[in-house]
Amino acid sequence: MNFQYYETLQDKSDKYLNYLVSQIKPSFTKGELKIFLDELSSKPTKKKQSARMNLKNIGDDYDTIDDLKSLKASQLKSLYQIFISREDNSNFGVKWRFYQYFKYVQGFIIENFQVNISNESNDNLDFVIEMEDGELTYVVCYDILDLNNFNSGVQAIKKYFKKTGKVPNRIIFAAYKTYRNIPLEKDLVINDLEIASEIWVEWNDEDRPFNGEDLLLVGSSELKIAGFNFTSIDDVLDYVYEYSDGGQISIFVQQNYLSEISGEEQEVELIWKGIMLKENK
Repeated sequence: MNFQYYETLQDKSDKYLNYLVSQIKPSFTKGELKIFLDELSSKPTKKKQSARMNLKNIGDDYDTIDDLKSLKASQLKSLYQIFISREDNSNFGVKWRFYQYFKYVQGFIIENFQVNISNESNDNLDFVIEMEDGELTYVVCYDILDLNNFNSGVQAIKKYFKKTGKVPNRIIFAAYKTYRNIPLEKDLVINDLEIASEIWVEWNDEDRPFNGEDLLLVGSSELKIAGFNFTSIDDVLDYVYEYSDGGQISIFVQQNYLSEISGEEQEVELIWKGIMLKENK
């Protein structure tokens, strides 16, 4: 279910927001909410690169919040935007949604869950998670994971290793969206050990006009691209803009072309038509 963005809510009263926020499942514990609010209210440092990690243990208690009346309107708004409408796609929003997902959905027995609440530096980890069997998971969170952010995350992992001597067993890059050029096929080398990394991505276009087995045709034969390379029509348009000459563009989809389910030629359907103006360089 998609909930309204905060700005389109007709009733923004504390009473109504309190009710909506109380529906967040699983519920926050008192300790989790305190750490969340502390980070929410923390002041950004002026020098990002010099900001140190401030790790705090999280989730050690089991008393859930049953009364949110003491929260400020701004805090209720942030909780609504992060966990209910999910419109806050900042690093902070992604980070706390990942926390809920990892801790409550994944079937891991967690010995120690630490969160970095420095809330500013781009070259630090966001979570250090120790499992019951001693395995370590390092997590770095971004709003949009591009190659620069990925490389910064790798440096953050190596920096933490040099400081602690602790080699991770698992590395996760969490993001709202990600580019396709992230080199996950290459293991990260830390202390001469090769460690596979993985991406946890939130965004998914449920209404995309094609699937992984579709062939996308640009114009009559100008470009032919596979549907599995793209997660939305916006992705396709960005690609076409980059690799076509522009002008009047028509994009067609030939369904199930790549699966070769039958020898019959599939129908071609127009899914986008418009004009792309490119600057002369």
